[in-house]
Amino acid sequence: MLFGELGITSGELAEQFVSGVLKLMGADTKPPCSGGSRPAWNAAVKTVLEELGKRHGYDQTYAWLVDLVWWSTKPERMGLVVESEMDKSAGAIEDDFEKLSVFKCPVKLMVCSSDPVNIKGVAERCLVKLAQHVKDEEYLLIGFTASGPRCFSFRVPTNGALEEVAFSELQFSMSALAGN
Repeated sequence: MLFGELGITSGELAEQFVSGVLKLMGADTKPPCSGGSRPAWNAAVKTVLEELGKRHGYDQTYAWLVDLVWWSTKPERMGLVVESEMDKSAGAIEDDFEKLSVFKCPVKLMVCSSDPVNIKGVAERCLVKLAQHVKDEEYLLIGFTASGPRCFSFRVPTNGALEEVAFSELQFSMSALAGN
């Protein structure tokens, strides 16, 4: 891939991230879309992503124009860019998702607490409009919902504009869903 590898597959990232957040929050804690505490969930998301970044070789994790980036100083490169929007509003989520597409790195992650199927549709429409894709960039959508976390992914098949974008669902292991 043009931007290098992340150092972890997107499936492993999704599993470890969801497991870590559910472990911190407690598997039975309500997500923000069901009345849970947005600040507590935001803190858990940030904590888990920072820990994962360090574990996978990124010596710096910080907010920079987005909620979080994983940055390596040796060699200098960005591995992951993250937007987290725990508001139920599709408009707020769309605004944040659009930021992800302008960053050039292997994986772009959108975390939300909204119906991920609706967000998937928003993301697909946004990515079809964009003309500057790079082959093998990957997008992950992770939604913490009342019925449990769900994840969708999309790997860019070719450089440039895309006629069609279709996210596919990733299934979490029972271990991840239990916060183990």
